[in-house]
Amino acid sequence: MSIRENITAHVVTQINSLASIKTVSREPKSIDELSPASYPHVLVETANETREHATLGSDGQQVADVDIVLNVLVYGANRDQSRNTVIEAIEEKLALDTSLGGNAFDSFVTDVQIREIAETAPYGQGAIVFRARYYYTRGNA
Repeated sequence: MSIRENITAHVVTQINSLASIKTVSREPKSIDELSPASYPHVLVETANETREHATLGSDGQQVADVDIVLNVLVYGANRDQSRNTVIEAIEEKLALDTSLGGNAFDSFVTDVQIREIAETAPYGQGAIVFRARYYYTRGNA
């Protein structure tokens, strides 16, 4: 697997280990596909990546920043409180190992967004943009 995929898989594993999270997926699901027992639900998606040369010369090593979007979906009467609790739990869990299992040399939350979805109560949604910084070398897939 690529380092990018290893990083994302590690993030999924860490979120899956949280007792407060009921389901985690890498593929989008319709709200209709999720039962009330599936919440809080987190959809993990890799997003943008930027790269810049890490060394002079032609060895091909670059520093890469990959963003991983953690879409949080909650269900219930206390949507805002539930969303905040879940976001905090995810942030704290991921902060325990900023090397993401040795795949990155740093990782951190860059943004927390509250999103409105087409459906209203009892659903609430937020997103955490999580950045992993790692070394990328061409030819090492």
